[in-house]
Amino acid sequence: MNNLKSILLLIILIPFIGFSQYKKGKGNGLYGTGGDAVDQGWFLGLGLTYMMPYSQYSDKISATDSLTNVTTTTNYLAQPKNSFGKSFTSQLAPMLEIGKFKMNNKKFINYMDYSLSWKWFRGGENYTETTNFNNIETNRIESRANYSDHLVSGNFNLGYRFDKNDDLFYVNGLGLNLDYHFIKSRGVNKKIPDNENYTDGPASLLGELHYFFGIGFKTKGRLIIMPMIETPILALLPFNHIKSAHVYNNTRHRPFLIKVRFMFLRQGSKSCPAVYDPQGIDPNGNRSK
Repeated sequence: MNNLKSILLLIILIPFIGFSQYKKGKGNGLYGTGGDAVDQGWFLGLGLTYMMPYSQYSDKISATDSLTNVTTTTNYLAQPKNSFGKSFTSQLAPMLEIGKFKMNNKKFINYMDYSLSWKWFRGGENYTETTNFNNIETNRIESRANYSDHLVSGNFNLGYRFDKNDDLFYVNGLGLNLDYHFIKSRGVNKKIPDNENYTDGPASLLGELHYFFGIGFKTKGRLIIMPMIETPILALLPFNHIKSAHVYNNTRHRPFLIKVRFMFLRQGSKSCPAVYDPQGIDPNGNRSK
């Protein structure tokens, strides 16, 4: 598992490092006016959380009575999916965020933001236990445990922004989030034997390293619209063998944040529309076209 995590981290960092070596010349692209020119302002983010099924857990216990020659077998299966006829929408929930951003034309790290957010994580686990005598099913138990956690989160991101053209850019990078579960509603399923990771859910305080990717669209005014996706890649607090998927009961679930940020450029940012005086001259002495 550690090797797999290392490979995943390397795959994520390769494009981050590779893109960061690219630097456009002055005057090219939306942000190509030099390293000291800055776009900054506030943003408001709206989106959805999705708790993707990550891993199931199963076990099998058999015993044979030497006197009667009867073999009793119990099969256990827990799945983080809605296999009882419900749709995946029970794993979706809203989220909100507000924060500040800053972008320049530096060669390596040219994007930064920090924010506060509210996240709602929803999902469930299906549990099945069957008992067989000599391969004949004699008993079946089925249950479902739902969870619904509300979190307040502090977030800090650093990344690299690549300008496709004057109106479009891409950004990806790594960030830190510190989450506090202030409302917890967690159903409980039976523990499958030998499942050492069983728990009713994550700790109240959770710290993670996450990866994010966004596509920014510049409007004609001072607004940038940026769809984004984010997911944790490394657990830091508590440091539970670096597993970034969240454990509820017997199974693990991976959070995905799918959101749209509305980024409002502060007046004076380099990408703001030019303001002309009555003679049609902007502050840099350029006439309107």
